[in-house]
Amino acid sequence: MLVVGAISCWWLMRRSTVQGDPASNFFSLSLKLALVILLAVAPLQIVAGHESALQVAEYQPTKLAAMESIWEDQSAGTSPGWNLLALPEPEKQRNRWQLGLPQGFSWILEGKPRLSHTVRGLNSWPLEQRPKLIALIFYAFRVMAGIGVATAALMALSAWLWWRHGLDAEQLQRRPWLGWAWVLAAPAGYVAIEAGWIVRCVGRQPWTVYGQLRTADAASPLPAQEVLASLVTFGMLYALLLGFAIWFGARIIRRGPDLNLEPGS
Repeated sequence: MLVVGAISCWWLMRRSTVQGDPASNFFSLSLKLALVILLAVAPLQIVAGHESALQVAEYQPTKLAAMESIWEDQSAGTSPGWNLLALPEPEKQRNRWQLGLPQGFSWILEGKPRLSHTVRGLNSWPLEQRPKLIALIFYAFRVMAGIGVATAALMALSAWLWWRHGLDAEQLQRRPWLGWAWVLAAPAGYVAIEAGWIVRCVGRQPWTVYGQLRTADAASPLPAQEVLASLVTFGMLYALLLGFAIWFGARIIRRGPDLNLEPGS
């Protein structure tokens, strides 16, 4: 839906604002349909993401500690701060610096002023039982969550502007920043998915099955050269397919819809 909305905004910013222009009407309706769907989906994604974080806290506590770059235990009944930004130093088992929200962690994790249970820090596990790339996990999680919040905010702002001023070519040309916000948001969902997979897979290390099967024991016996060759081959193939998809998609978008087609034809 973000892609549909982005294409619609791009077209509306380029089209004439003549009243009754069929293409403008088509893309205005397309944008509104995408917005209505996203208004329902974006908040649900935030709720689903929060529920997933609660599951991580219960079943994969080392991943939670890495996601939040927590090194020391946070005791039940306390109100620890929440790290918005930090520079983890795994070799020194600490953060070199951190910028956060005082007493915010319990609100974000549990929606309460104080933790109801102790949250273990990374230092409470031996080195061989916790993930290594703390900074990658920490910032991948923030990219994923940040995109979710930003998308919901964009939907809310767009809905408010629709209610107050309408959502057509004339309004988007008056507010080009809104159209470009939609255009720039088009790949956001894909970026969030990739960031989520980084959190999921890197965060559970050194386990393939958390607490049961270590990655070292599950690794393929294939030589590294063969694995690299297959990765390069798949990478080249998918890059080629992506290039064709962008080329064909750009041609279709530039041409626009055939507004003379009859339903069912």
